[in-house]
Amino acid sequence: MKAYRNLSIKLKVFLTIILLMIIIITLAFGSLYYVYSIYDKQLYDKSYRLLNLSSTTVDMELKKLEAMTLTIIADRQIQQSLWDLRHNDADYSGYITRSTITDRLWTHISTAERYVQSVHLIDPTGRISNYGETLTFPQDKYKRMIAEAASGKGAVRWLYPDDTDRMLMMVREVRAFDPMTLEKIGTLFLRINIERLVEDYAGMASGHSDIVLKSGDDLVYPYRGIPSGVTGVMQAQNSREGYEIKEVDGDILFLSQKKSAYTGWTYYNYVPYKDIFEKILWVKRAMIIVFGLAVLLVIALGIRFARNLTRPIRLLISQMKEVQYGDLDSSGIPVAPAAFPQMDEVGLLQRTFRLMITRINTLIKENYANQLVIKETEFKALQAQINPHFLYNSLDSIHWLAKKSGHGQISSMVVSLAYLLRSSISLKQNVITVAQELEIVSHYITIQTHRFQHRLDFRMEVPEVYYSAAIPKLTLQPLLENAIQYGVETMIEPCSIRLYAGQQEGMLAITVEDRGPGMEEEFVSRVLSGEVQTRGTGIGLLNIRDRVRLAFGDSYGIKVESTPGFGTKVSVLLPLPQEE
Repeated sequence: MKAYRNLSIKLKVFLTIILLMIIIITLAFGSLYYVYSIYDKQLYDKSYRLLNLSSTTVDMELKKLEAMTLTIIADRQIQQSLWDLRHNDADYSGYITRSTITDRLWTHISTAERYVQSVHLIDPTGRISNYGETLTFPQDKYKRMIAEAASGKGAVRWLYPDDTDRMLMMVREVRAFDPMTLEKIGTLFLRINIERLVEDYAGMASGHSDIVLKSGDDLVYPYRGIPSGVTGVMQAQNSREGYEIKEVDGDILFLSQKKSAYTGWTYYNYVPYKDIFEKILWVKRAMIIVFGLAVLLVIALGIRFARNLTRPIRLLISQMKEVQYGDLDSSGIPVAPAAFPQMDEVGLLQRTFRLMITRINTLIKENYANQLVIKETEFKALQAQINPHFLYNSLDSIHWLAKKSGHGQISSMVVSLAYLLRSSISLKQNVITVAQELEIVSHYITIQTHRFQHRLDFRMEVPEVYYSAAIPKLTLQPLLENAIQYGVETMIEPCSIRLYAGQQEGMLAITVEDRGPGMEEEFVSRVLSGEVQTRGTGIGLLNIRDRVRLAFGDSYGIKVESTPGFGTKVSVLLPLPQEE
């Protein structure tokens, strides 16, 4: 942070723009990639669900075909015919029996003949009764079919398409049900057109996808037409279902799979990744290019903006440095404003600085001329001091003559009068301590006590802890003068005046309280607002309030409380000594 604060404004603006661009681009790319990831996830899930639906439909049809084969081997006429052929295989009777078997086979497969290419039933004598496409099996495949059916022991077994036959083969043994000996009396072969079945019920996951059925390493569908690289990556995952992305010969494939719980086969759906996401990838690349160009453009504009922002500031700094060394005339500051002035904050700063320098030059010239006037005024002021000194000397002479003649009251009044005169004329300090102000009050009360005698009952109760507090000069004396003028002078009986101090709302309150006639609240408000013209010519309440506020702030001042018949109380609110 310290290094950043010491950088120039140009670098700060440039770094701020770059930081904002990085944040915006990061948020934009993060949001877009998050949206794309959701889109990809939904696409993957949809492809998997479609494959799941297709595999479920194909499995259902295969289950129907398996149920049909069970119906065939459990057919009473077929069971009886196979049993008869086992015990009597005469030419004519065997021909009739095999014709009956063929008719029954046709009856059973007539409802599923779209997918059943042919059905073959081998009787106990080894002869074949079939319906549908006639096909001669190679000897090795024939033996493999018999062995596969025998391994099933009555359950369905599958033989997958090969070069000799592209049909899916369902094989199972026929066991005797009547009587319930479960002896082998034949073998049933069902040739299924798996391509037609898959195309009808599985369809295509998309216009560019393919369905593949595999049993381990054996292809079930399609038998031909799949690139060898594609079949090589079709390996069953540990989980029974899911999807993944594979690379084949430099191309990316989206591969989803579903394992059939019925057959144990794995259904695959592979789609070239570029066919699905070609436009999305193009948009991503275009966005990267656009954002890159935007960054370069913003950097260029940021540099230009920072340079235009700091150039007038640097010029102003150089002018200030010249002024710093006192060179006001050759500082390079134009006296007249430009034809098209810059009116932003920097332009206003330059304008203000230009006017300030012009004003300083003017004040320097005026000050030089005024110095001569001040010198002349000071000389006249020294001459004017002769009269106050003459007055002080005269009062001092009267004081000693009265004292010599034994007139103590006259001497005391003259001393007090000289002190008050000297305090009021002296202009050295505008703010004094409370102790100094109380001394002025004491001399003033001395004079008034000699004047009013017993009619003035004055008491002063100010703790010494407040003596160091600050107070404008001649603040309390005018308040006492008002109390005497509006209280003592208007009453025949003695009037009590009390001067005391204390804390009030966190401030020092010095109060002058009299037991005079008092005032109405409305009249007090008019006095404080300046609506009432006072009788005296001295310092009024408003003047005292303004001087206190000028010295210490608007939170201080005076507070007046008065009740008709009970007197008036005026408090001066000042800072406490520790706040001075």
